[in-house]
Amino acid sequence: MGSYVIPNVHLLSKGLSGANVYLLTDKTLTLIDTGMPGSAEAILNTIRSLGRAPADLARIIITHHHIDHTGSLAELVQQTHAQVLAHPADVPFITGQQARPAPRGFFMRLLFRLVPSMTRYTPVKVDATLQDGDKLDILGGAVVIHVPGHTPGSIALHFPAERMLIAGDTINRRGERLSLPIAYFTEDMPQAIASIGRMAALDYEVLCTGHGAPLTSGAAQQVRAFHQSKTTAST
Repeated sequence: MGSYVIPNVHLLSKGLSGANVYLLTDKTLTLIDTGMPGSAEAILNTIRSLGRAPADLARIIITHHHIDHTGSLAELVQQTHAQVLAHPADVPFITGQQARPAPRGFFMRLLFRLVPSMTRYTPVKVDATLQDGDKLDILGGAVVIHVPGHTPGSIALHFPAERMLIAGDTINRRGERLSLPIAYFTEDMPQAIASIGRMAALDYEVLCTGHGAPLTSGAAQQVRAFHQSKTTAST
């Protein structure tokens, strides 16, 4: 159904497609992102397998508005009544008030037209917005970090007590290497690289990325080196 990243942090996998989905098991449950459409039942089955009920899911935090992170949001809210939290800059895309920008590149745009699941999204109300520096009472405390660039409202979550950063798609992993967000879907790559610089300045051992396996040791040092390599390459 999934695997532990650290105690009380699960990376969900079985039956899911799209981006990584993380389940935080505290007094109540917190879900970070929801995968592509059709992932809801697999997520709920994982919750049940842990001896918890879907009603224990108190909140769903969206790192950014892309379909592979929000595709199952509506169904999960319908079945759990969890609160939805996101940065205000991405709220209009989540609620359907504003159309998502088309991806860059002719072939990627064509793919989105030809594959319905790429655009099949049910708008969802956002119950609360998350601003840079907001503190959340999850796993000993989380701090919201606004990391725009991939989307205007991309966020990361820093857990100082757990020495963990959940980064969304602002930084990813390809195999054993860190990587930039996918260019086709990134609105402002220089801004995304600057946001990686913000994440590089934080203290953490574990990095949970939106795509690729989590990095479970020495993460901040690797992010610093990666950011340095990208800023050097651009000068």
